[in-house]
Amino acid sequence: MDSISVNELEFKRISHGSSFLGSDKGGWIYASQRPRYEVQLPDYYILEEPITRKQVAGLLGEDDEIEDSTEPMVGLIGSEIEAIRKQIEEQLDFESLPGEWEIRPPSYPEWHHAQNEIRLAPGVVEILGDAAAANHRGAMMDGRIRPIETTGPLQYHRLAVEMHPKRKGVFATSNIPVDRSLTNTVVRFVISPIRDTPARRVPKSADSWGNFRTELLWTTLLGIIPSFLIPILRGFDTYAIDGWPNLLFGGLVAGFVTGAIWRPRRPTISYEEGVVQESEDSFANVSQ
Repeated sequence: MDSISVNELEFKRISHGSSFLGSDKGGWIYASQRPRYEVQLPDYYILEEPITRKQVAGLLGEDDEIEDSTEPMVGLIGSEIEAIRKQIEEQLDFESLPGEWEIRPPSYPEWHHAQNEIRLAPGVVEILGDAAAANHRGAMMDGRIRPIETTGPLQYHRLAVEMHPKRKGVFATSNIPVDRSLTNTVVRFVISPIRDTPARRVPKSADSWGNFRTELLWTTLLGIIPSFLIPILRGFDTYAIDGWPNLLFGGLVAGFVTGAIWRPRRPTISYEEGVVQESEDSFANVSQ
């Protein structure tokens, strides 16, 4: 089926495929976008637009005239999103679909894979189904949503996509709370096959020793060595000896600044390199 209709909701089919998420840039300012990894997704269905006021009213059986009925429903909290999800689930004919399926907000891989097939309104914040995370370590590589693995206030946060208010197609990800209503937040849903195999995930730990050696090398080459070399080339040989503490400190600072902006690209993690999670702690180290 190319599409599925549920009470005026039109879910568009997105074909299976592979895509890459994240960044392989080595600078520290890109740490939250690392590592770059491959995701392989099955066929699934997604709403072309965020759910509207009229569609929510139809799902809840409300016949009253809705003001701005074609506008997206904004400010939904987590419990309201779950109530709408259950209404769609009750009205969907699952028997017409092969296998087992679920209805939920899209995962970030599903949203990213479908971004050229859906309508993206400028300036909105779209709530996804993934739990909040500081980076892509531990991310799912088969398109399922990232589970909640924390306690405390962070368990009520979800990953979100913030669309640029003016530049079409430009977006950034962030973590937002869903236990209270926020301005300009919208949501769409997917009909996605249930993954019943063990999750394949991005390795959760970085190769800390390898990263330390890389940082030491480039701090020395771009910071410390030039710091000592400049006074020597300018004829201040004695200062290079007597003022070595100042030169060393200056070199470390220069290396720190360059590290924020540039470091060699980190490796991309292919689907085959992902870790199959047999238990909660089954993650391996990899250079990120």
